[in-house]
Amino acid sequence: MSSHNPAAEPEHATLPSSSSVPPTPQPPSAYAQPQPQSSHSDHNLPSFPEKRKSPSPPSSSSSKLISTYLNDHPTHSAGKAIYSNFPQPNPLFRLIRRFKVKHSVINGLTDEEMKKWQAQGKDLRKKAGWRFDHEEGEGGEAVVGELFWKMYISLLPTLERDPLSGLVPPDLLGSTTTMPLTIISLIPDIMQHYRDVIIRAEKEVFLATNYWQPSNSVNTISSALRDLSARTIKAGKPKVIVKIMYDRGSWEQLWNAHAPVNPKEWAPLDLPKKEDVQGLDMEVINFHRVLLGTFHAKFLIVDRKVALINSNNIQDRPNLEMMTHLEGPIVDSFYEVALHSWWNKLSPPLPCMSTPYQPPLDPVTGKPHYLFQDHNPYFDDIEILKAAKAARLLLRRQTRDIDEEKAHAHSLDGPGATERLREAVKRVIDEQKASFNEWKPGEELEARAHTAMKELRELRERWGLGSTSRAPSRGASRGPSRRANKNEDEKATITSTANGSEAPSSPTVTNDAPLKSKSYPLPHDPAVDEHWDSNDISTPLPDRQDRISLDGTRTPVKNVNGTRGRERDKKHVGFADANDDNGDGSNRVMGDVPITTSPNGSYTNLPQIQNDTPLVSSLMTSTISLPQDNNTSNGTDHAPLSLGKGIPSLPTDTLGEPLPLTATHSEEVGHLYEKTKKHVELSLPPSSSQRQDDGAGAGSEEVQPEGTGSKRMFALSKKFNAGALSDAWATVEDSDELDEFKPHVVHKPHDPFPIAMTCRKPHGFPGHHDIRNPQNAAWLAGIRYAQKKVFVQTPTLNARPIVRAVKEACRRGVDVVLLLDLGFNDKGESIPFQGGTNEEVVDRLYKNLRKDKKEQYLKVYWYTGKDQVRPLNAVKKQRNCHIKFAAYDDQVAIFGNGNQDSQSWFHSQEINVMIDSKQVVSEMMETLLSNQNTLKYGLVDSDGTWRDKEGHTLEHYGATAKGAFRGLSGFIAFAKTI
Repeated sequence: MSSHNPAAEPEHATLPSSSSVPPTPQPPSAYAQPQPQSSHSDHNLPSFPEKRKSPSPPSSSSSKLISTYLNDHPTHSAGKAIYSNFPQPNPLFRLIRRFKVKHSVINGLTDEEMKKWQAQGKDLRKKAGWRFDHEEGEGGEAVVGELFWKMYISLLPTLERDPLSGLVPPDLLGSTTTMPLTIISLIPDIMQHYRDVIIRAEKEVFLATNYWQPSNSVNTISSALRDLSARTIKAGKPKVIVKIMYDRGSWEQLWNAHAPVNPKEWAPLDLPKKEDVQGLDMEVINFHRVLLGTFHAKFLIVDRKVALINSNNIQDRPNLEMMTHLEGPIVDSFYEVALHSWWNKLSPPLPCMSTPYQPPLDPVTGKPHYLFQDHNPYFDDIEILKAAKAARLLLRRQTRDIDEEKAHAHSLDGPGATERLREAVKRVIDEQKASFNEWKPGEELEARAHTAMKELRELRERWGLGSTSRAPSRGASRGPSRRANKNEDEKATITSTANGSEAPSSPTVTNDAPLKSKSYPLPHDPAVDEHWDSNDISTPLPDRQDRISLDGTRTPVKNVNGTRGRERDKKHVGFADANDDNGDGSNRVMGDVPITTSPNGSYTNLPQIQNDTPLVSSLMTSTISLPQDNNTSNGTDHAPLSLGKGIPSLPTDTLGEPLPLTATHSEEVGHLYEKTKKHVELSLPPSSSQRQDDGAGAGSEEVQPEGTGSKRMFALSKKFNAGALSDAWATVEDSDELDEFKPHVVHKPHDPFPIAMTCRKPHGFPGHHDIRNPQNAAWLAGIRYAQKKVFVQTPTLNARPIVRAVKEACRRGVDVVLLLDLGFNDKGESIPFQGGTNEEVVDRLYKNLRKDKKEQYLKVYWYTGKDQVRPLNAVKKQRNCHIKFAAYDDQVAIFGNGNQDSQSWFHSQEINVMIDSKQVVSEMMETLLSNQNTLKYGLVDSDGTWRDKEGHTLEHYGATAKGAFRGLSGFIAFAKTI
């Protein structure tokens, strides 16, 4: 049956009103949960920025959704919902459609099929929330490009034989999204963002992964669940529902592919015990479809507000991985995929089953308004965005001070000026007298001397002026002494810090000139009032009884003792900044300067900037110095900081009313971030030895082994060695290029753009016949319709359809660039009929293209780590790239879980997305390529052989096992690993 007939258009779903802002780390009012709606509420409401009008979505009453059925029948299983909503056609019909769909996927749409889908095009685009650039619409639709549209309609024939061949109901196959963040880095950075999102959950968490292997990654997730449980209990909220899926293999899967996991069985996997997370209601499923139907999905959905899709499993590996953060109506599509994957009855049901995705709302207008960069609450713990918010707050503060000074100066000439001046002088004199009476010069001098000695030690350490005798660097046996000295340091510094801030290193932003306020609010704190009291901006003091709200009023709060200690206990990985669009190389990663030790830590170490002025003048003075803008210097020591060409006026809303200092002008959103990130250099997290004894060893320096190069070479290699079977140290020359490794791609603000789910269901039976699914159709359509360039990065590539498509594209004159892993899973790929290893496939490709004299259109590279000058064989598990990414004509990209090997093409369950955004694809590509040395050192010659500049091959370095696993020997070797 066909599921693409246009649906009737109903009325808009009611948008929720904004609520008051909950405390950090809960999402702000723009992220308030929508009010519960009936089961017939809209499940596909396209959402757009406030300048757009939302188009009319399809009705859920006319849309067959798994969530709609389960909301009406909460005692039924997801499998029953699938059978009821999407019954399979009779076997004869499926057999007839089998060959026709296969022809459409492999060879493309026939002219007749093309006309059919083009005739339905307007209705299909309207349902997805799209329109052509020249096409009229209702307002608010995302503009879809020609290439993306051709690829999208190439998916549709696969749904005629099986409406759920792509796991998602047909009505939600195409949608819109925003993508504020991509992480291209090692697994710890991605797991940290998983944690940041999980702990902000309010109602539900759905996590799916292939491998769940006890590791640091598992510990990060388990710790996040424990923290979430504690927050939920403390807030007195209902339990958060948590669903987890993985594929570990068990005998029960022989008769039940979706095997429930008993709490006693998941405890050895380092998942929290039920008694440890009483604020959660957890349920776990172990899914595998025998024999070969692997559950290869990797995604996370929280509160039906955000979806993360990533390439990595929950395990430790030395892999370069990628994760994308998605917000928009596409979250509903992920939600349906999650329910389809779960299959069993949900006990208890998911709370958000009846509340489809609603976009964040403008608190003034109530219209959709997506949040980007440091405004997005899920990014509160990303250091580069903390710095951007800090700079913007400082800019606002100084702007307000200037306006107040001008108004005050003007008032001196008016009536009553003499009396006001006399009162002001008297008030200043009284304050000076009170201050003198409380002055204790002995304590102040002692504190200043202590601080000066610490600064001197840091200066000597920074410039290599010899070692110093420091309490924090003593051995492990001196733990109590070290803690005592640390407490004395903090006590002395608190004494010397203005206003007695409880957190000695809560940063104070200055511009090398004294400001009216000597303390500065952390980025995630509420907007400051005109007093700007430092006690309101850091961890609360024991006697602190009030807090400043967004409207500037003080409200009583109850202090919780020990907050700072708990925050310091949390582990955190240092993040690097996003891509440098200016291309001047000014944003560098300082490998020897830790940025923070916890996601909500109370202290931050910022490295030096271009003019050698430290962003933090001392670790203990709580002062951040931001760079001067040469364009705005007025020759005085008190010139206000300017991150742009001038200081803009205070922000106002659409009604002209003033907003808090945390607001941002639309024209400066991108500029302020770009300007700030050049002066924030982030580094690696402290080693475990530096974090022991409650952080007392934070000042100790790790001993660098001989032969590991410079400090930044060692630091970068150490980051890559996390999860490696054996250490591999940097072989590149020490240069500023090492500083270009940037884990976070913080995308510029953008309107929602078209997106489609390109997934496949698992297929357990052996053979290469299950090709009729949206994933495979999308991959082949991208290569078929690309006019200029095809870029693919994947660990493995050997599936016959993709190999054939690469050859056909090269013969058409399309440039094809393949970034592959050397030796990745050679044992498994050498099994008969699997397609062969990457080396074997590349050798065959070049041989075939040389016969047609088209080899110049193919460029193959072996993945080379950022700290390496030649590829390392993946079998050593030292430097691997596990990213699955493809881009077509630099406009359309497909990424997610699926590899380009026979397993992913014909057997595994895979979740991928296809996006249409030149801006986002460009930003992803830039960081993807800069975070590896593949294009610089990994090129394979047209004869299929890699050579370095001296002419040495991989055999010379012992980096290849070419031909080691063939036929039966390959099967035996693979079986041993199982």
